[in-house]
Amino acid sequence: MFQQKQLLILGGMVAAVIAGVIVVFFVVWGAPDPLPADAGEKLAFAARWLLVPGLALFAGVGVTASQRFFIPSAIDGERKVEDGAFEINLRYSQNTVEQLALAEVAWTGLALALPAEEIGVIARMAVMFGIGRLAFWIGYHYAPWARAFGMVLTAYPTFGALVYLAWLAFQ
Repeated sequence: MFQQKQLLILGGMVAAVIAGVIVVFFVVWGAPDPLPADAGEKLAFAARWLLVPGLALFAGVGVTASQRFFIPSAIDGERKVEDGAFEINLRYSQNTVEQLALAEVAWTGLALALPAEEIGVIARMAVMFGIGRLAFWIGYHYAPWARAFGMVLTAYPTFGALVYLAWLAFQ
């Protein structure tokens, strides 16, 4: 029925969903002290935590830029290079741009929608984002199926936030 790779991907996905649910709903950490008093302070809180995805992207761009210098076929800015690690790093950076864009929308939306005492969820999502990106990148270099845990840990909390915000918007 399922191939071995599909089972490995599913296992990584399930592990990340379990970790994400525990962190989002059962960990009480991340709220600033004192709590934000208004929308501007809440947005500033979210903006500070957007540094985590920004640094994840910075790492990918930095590694790729340094690789371009040392790979003759990549030095002129070519997209298709025969170095597999280089291609994975490009894919990591591209996917991180996509995840960052979604996180910006979700986290700023949450900052405005959540009561101040629940805003710590943004900090927890940022930590999961950073760990998820690292797990995705390392896993991808190990084997393509091994990126599943990191992808889900990065993306699903953001997807959940976007669905929650859409639900609030259409009530």
